[in-house]
Amino acid sequence: MMLFTCPRIHAEDRLVDGYVLVEGRRIAAVEPGPVPAELAGVERVDLPDCHLIPGMIDIHVHGAGGWPVEAADAAGLRALARFLAGFGVTGFLPTASAYPMEQLEAVAAHVREAMEEEADGAAILGLHLEGPFLNPARPGAMNPGNFRAPSVGDAARLLAAGGGTVRRVSLAPELPGARELIRYLAENGVTVAGAHTDATYAETIAGIDAGVTVATHTFNGMRGLHHREPGALGAYLTDDRVICELICDLLHVHPAAVRLLLRAAGPDRVALISDAIPAAGLKPGHYRLWGRDLYIDEEGYSRLADGTLAGSTMLMLHGLRHLVEVLEVPWADALRMAALVPARAIGLADRKGSLAPGKDADLVAIGPDWQVAWCVVEGRAVRRPGDPPPAYNPAFTAAYT
Repeated sequence: MMLFTCPRIHAEDRLVDGYVLVEGRRIAAVEPGPVPAELAGVERVDLPDCHLIPGMIDIHVHGAGGWPVEAADAAGLRALARFLAGFGVTGFLPTASAYPMEQLEAVAAHVREAMEEEADGAAILGLHLEGPFLNPARPGAMNPGNFRAPSVGDAARLLAAGGGTVRRVSLAPELPGARELIRYLAENGVTVAGAHTDATYAETIAGIDAGVTVATHTFNGMRGLHHREPGALGAYLTDDRVICELICDLLHVHPAAVRLLLRAAGPDRVALISDAIPAAGLKPGHYRLWGRDLYIDEEGYSRLADGTLAGSTMLMLHGLRHLVEVLEVPWADALRMAALVPARAIGLADRKGSLAPGKDADLVAIGPDWQVAWCVVEGRAVRRPGDPPPAYNPAFTAAYT
């Protein structure tokens, strides 16, 4: 058992000045006031200067700290999990971009292997395949040569390689065969998201009717809003069946557009993501990623040689800070977007995403400097004060020029 006391406990339904009791892998109690005498012998952690928050859940992350998803074996994925825990993430979906089928099958097998071991970092909650069933008209930083027409057969191969660990697939719903694929994935318990799409409003609604429940990095990689053709964006903003992802690095989405999203969808329908690439957290310089040249500028933003934004180099903690400090979103709303809504998006809100009795003991203590003091994953402390900084991948961290 462990006991955490804090004057700012962000419980599921209120702000509490009191304590959280962890018993085994679960939260046993979240209570206001002093610790009762019968708990005097429990290991106690006092956090007078911290915010105690639910662990953040990143449902869209390609890597960080030099640890890539697509090129990682199970050991590399666990190293990524440890790195993310150092920044307050307690659960995540390693996300694979569009690659040849054989490589995606290998990624799925590695994720399955990594999930078989008890985590010593953030919990791997399943695999997110961002592709290959995407529209070449909206490739973003991906190689459209790896895109494929929607195919139930191809999807079945990937699901088999993952052995039940594929939790989410992002695809373009307007492509021929997409609706059949959406229905197949949904019937097999896979969350389906609209992504890298040039769909019209009507085509997007048809995809939602078929089973799309998430909009991948809203605003980015999709047909925008026009008053006579609302496009994919208009459909996602206005349909209450859809959870809208948000990259809140304040570059991918302008602050005014973030406010628009929050007014249209509300914090219960917005999921904060990092969309972080393996270069996230690295120093400015030139790198090689996805077989292409990548530059991280002095502000920490990453672009391809032609200026195209190449994923994000900021993590969930940065997005949460932007929501709270720059956009002045209330803590309760910001934390719903960082934890509970992502958990709901992938069907895990019954046990993750908030500090409440009976839920997994996933909690994070953030100090006044926005540093992570404690990170607890399913009752296991994976980061404590005095631990060394999260480990970077030495094979990736050196700039190539």
